[in-house]
Amino acid sequence: MLDGNKVNDIKEISRYGKAKGYLLAKRYKLPTYSNFFIIENEDEVQILLDTYKNQRDFCMRSDTAIGNIPIGVGGQNGNRETIFEYIRRIKQKENELGTKGVAIIYWNNGKFCPTYETDGCFYLNYRTKEELIIDYIGKGWDGSYLSHGSACHETYVIPWEDILFLDDNNRMQYRVKVVGQREYNELRSARVNELSRKGISREEVEKAIPYKYSGIKNDYFRQVVNQVIIPMYDSKDLQRHYKEYIPIAQIENGKVLVPEVILPERLKYKEKGVESEGR
Repeated sequence: MLDGNKVNDIKEISRYGKAKGYLLAKRYKLPTYSNFFIIENEDEVQILLDTYKNQRDFCMRSDTAIGNIPIGVGGQNGNRETIFEYIRRIKQKENELGTKGVAIIYWNNGKFCPTYETDGCFYLNYRTKEELIIDYIGKGWDGSYLSHGSACHETYVIPWEDILFLDDNNRMQYRVKVVGQREYNELRSARVNELSRKGISREEVEKAIPYKYSGIKNDYFRQVVNQVIIPMYDSKDLQRHYKEYIPIAQIENGKVLVPEVILPERLKYKEKGVESEGR
């Protein structure tokens, strides 16, 4: 088991894309989880539960070492029972794909917000010295839809020289796409069906996800600008080494949370000797 707060574990942790992305969020003092653990098997799950006896809820994500094919086990929030089921699913996929998978257990005090109760998510694609592309998906979705390119509700394109002047008052001049009601209905229906297949109450999901798309709230946009967009615009060391970097910022309980900062190496993996890219 690797501990995100242990200096001696950092080198090993940096082999994993999502975990490295968390470390970058922490490095730039973005609002993120308080810590995380990397778990490889059920024995390590039990050690975690024995160590933190009062922790009831967990935020779980799957990961592989950078350069390996993704393990393909979707993230979820769970409890002391379902955490075992989650690591078993990872081990099953590991055997099917022939690649090593791990679970990342993100850590905060208290409960975690279910993905269908988030108030939206921002995918902030910095193209160094060129532009910032903002993809946004609304209440009831999480950032995986944006990173996989499977759904998006709004898109903005901001020239590099305008980023410092971006705010909730002038943002509309940079908007290049907004979802129509028909497309939104289709995306919502697919989202509700997906969550229902996972065993989540359809009634609960229907209540959580709006029937009509009403756009980004100005307060949320302002929070993301101040807490994420401007600090990441000022990240000169990242810009010296990368032509592209992508913070993920989601809104949970009215506040910004940054699970990770994606680097280009996190977007690429090798399958049968051929390099592929996934967004």
